[in-house]
Amino acid sequence: MANIIKPLFWLRKTKANKLGQAPLMIRLSFQNKRLDRATGHYIKQELWNAEKQRVKGNKDTSTEINGWINSVFSKISAINTGTAAVENVHLPTLMDRLFAKAIDEPTLLGVIEQHINDLKERVGKDFAYSTYEKYKFMGDKVRSFIHESMRKKDILLKDASTRFIMDFDHYLRVQDNNKHNTAVKYCLNLKRVMNVCVMRGLISVNPFLPYKTVYKDTEQIYLSEEEVARLYNARLTKPNHQLVRDLFMFQCYTGLAYTDMMTLTSRNISSDHHGKQWIIKVRQKTGITSTIPLLPKAFEMINRYSKGERVSGPIFVGYSIQKYNQYLTEIGDLVGLNKKLSSHVGRRTFGNIALTKGISLNVISKILGHSNTIITQRIYAITTQGIISQEVEKWK
Repeated sequence: MANIIKPLFWLRKTKANKLGQAPLMIRLSFQNKRLDRATGHYIKQELWNAEKQRVKGNKDTSTEINGWINSVFSKISAINTGTAAVENVHLPTLMDRLFAKAIDEPTLLGVIEQHINDLKERVGKDFAYSTYEKYKFMGDKVRSFIHESMRKKDILLKDASTRFIMDFDHYLRVQDNNKHNTAVKYCLNLKRVMNVCVMRGLISVNPFLPYKTVYKDTEQIYLSEEEVARLYNARLTKPNHQLVRDLFMFQCYTGLAYTDMMTLTSRNISSDHHGKQWIIKVRQKTGITSTIPLLPKAFEMINRYSKGERVSGPIFVGYSIQKYNQYLTEIGDLVGLNKKLSSHVGRRTFGNIALTKGISLNVISKILGHSNTIITQRIYAITTQGIISQEVEKWK
């Protein structure tokens, strides 16, 4: 028995604080040597079971401390079983290993937070602010799931299993009342963070790989030419509604995504040898160049907001995407469109009207800055009654 490392957990009652909490100590004994260290936990004396060396009760704190105690006993047992040259056991080194594992082991929320911070530093360089935001929202959802459903503060990265993301998916749909595509978005973003963990060598395999899910096709909302004209001519009294209406109209006339519109500068506008004005801009989301002919009304808005001057900064100054979409919803209600307006609706409207005008998918794809026409066809090539009528007329 002298050649067995023996751990012991005990309370140093002489150091109890005013709340009656005593520091939890750990003692490692080997041969005729022993080493004590404070664990950093304080426990009420009446909650400590000295015989079992465990904290009584099933509260979050008790479960966490008991879990760590169990892991220490398991590690010591493995060392006792596998150590051949027991005379080389060095208690301070062993103690450091036990505490290093508890402190330095990467956690799921920790790596998510690191990923979010990395994205934040790259906003405006190779990532849009909206990309940072969507991962931040995902991190908030994961944290809520761990706290509310698992009743833990965090989990070790190595303990994130396929079952975890399945339960997280269930939580998003049932407890958090998210729709299918929203739940899929959060899960896929979490899965991408785990891929980053693999590339950084924190884990060997992404445990979420077996999790397969796809977005469901949803009704694509867009405006007809009549609805665009109705919104353009609507009398709005509030300045914020007027600004947001103009920005939305600009999206309908150019197909620009909100982020690209709000970073548009005079340098992105050029003229060809015929004197026609163009927007040439690299999309922040994909890095693909959009080549957009400036329609008269879009050119009019550029002149209005830039006051005809070539300024180095953005032409338009607006709101966050959330506030922008909120104001669009209010405007849609005021005008009586019976459609929920959003930034994406403006972009889709451009694609749909361009299609009804007979512009090919290849050209629309280039204007919108898509990487291929499949994306354009899937999202923006909406078959309407107008298009059907035109094609039937050709047959006649």
